[in-house]
Amino acid sequence: MKKNTEKQPHKGKKTGLIIILAVVLLIGFVVGGGLFLANHLLSKMNRVDLDKELDTYVPRDQEYFERDDIAQGDTIDPGDIAWTGIRAMTDPDVKNILLIGQDRRPGETGRTRSDSMIVCSINKRTGVITLVSLMRDMYVPIPGYTDNRINAAYVFGGMSLLDEVIKQDFGIVIDGNVEVDFNGFITTMSRLAPLDIELKAYEASYMSQSGNGWSFHEGVNTLNADQLLYYARIRHVGNADYERTERQRRVLNAAFNKLKTLGATEIYDMAYAIMPSLTTDMTNGDILSYVSYLISSRPAMGGNYRLPVTGYFSDQVIRGMMVLVPDLKQNAKMIQTYLYGTTVN
Repeated sequence: MKKNTEKQPHKGKKTGLIIILAVVLLIGFVVGGGLFLANHLLSKMNRVDLDKELDTYVPRDQEYFERDDIAQGDTIDPGDIAWTGIRAMTDPDVKNILLIGQDRRPGETGRTRSDSMIVCSINKRTGVITLVSLMRDMYVPIPGYTDNRINAAYVFGGMSLLDEVIKQDFGIVIDGNVEVDFNGFITTMSRLAPLDIELKAYEASYMSQSGNGWSFHEGVNTLNADQLLYYARIRHVGNADYERTERQRRVLNAAFNKLKTLGATEIYDMAYAIMPSLTTDMTNGDILSYVSYLISSRPAMGGNYRLPVTGYFSDQVIRGMMVLVPDLKQNAKMIQTYLYGTTVN
């Protein structure tokens, strides 16, 4: 695999929203109300049955490729890519929740491509929560389909197929999923904002020139919900999608830390408003088990990482798509080390 020096990545279609803040809600659902109140709140979430989701898979003969208009011709034959078999890591002390952001636009129904994917890993042995962003333009094998961008897996087969791709290609088992779209983000952040975010000089300048009448400076700024969304979507300054995923994790960390300062009444009001914006495949029992751990152990926010890892992917044009082709074995080793402290690959 050709090593990448992380040059400026390609421009795709306008990015959709996404910071998935669902995980930061989990610590508050049983505060002040006991089991009955917790189940009442959780019942407001939208639910996905992964077994039934199999019936909604897009047929293989209807799969498609989201080609880029600016692509100037393929740089590699897809048949020349040799994928490496990956072994899955398991550890009873590590639970991985996949946070999925959809860029569903007004008038659209059903699944769209996953604009953002963040593995939120809770390591009970170390007491640390680790975040790993999966870049949407990674070109990977998708079980039952032609190799494609990883974000195609969600529209073709939902949570179950995306989880299968992550296990097959990176050796990480996903224990549960939470999905939110644009409206969900606004609902979440309107309850949790403002948040203090440190802006780089070019980020502050870009946001100040947005036409929204904002004025920002280099350093720590206090951002409201609309400003946080705008910040999270920036990809035309800095290192494009690479820094965009860093901004998502930065907001997620700030939100988590803010939530820990709220009182029981504030947490309840926020949870009540946000629940209908979230979709999950987890049962109430699953979620409450995480809540119990988070409340009793108060884990720390740990490292923030991104796949593909610098130096272990190449920029290519395949089937008219500008993509990142990862060295699966090396990337699997890295993410397993991030989350488990060791690797089986």
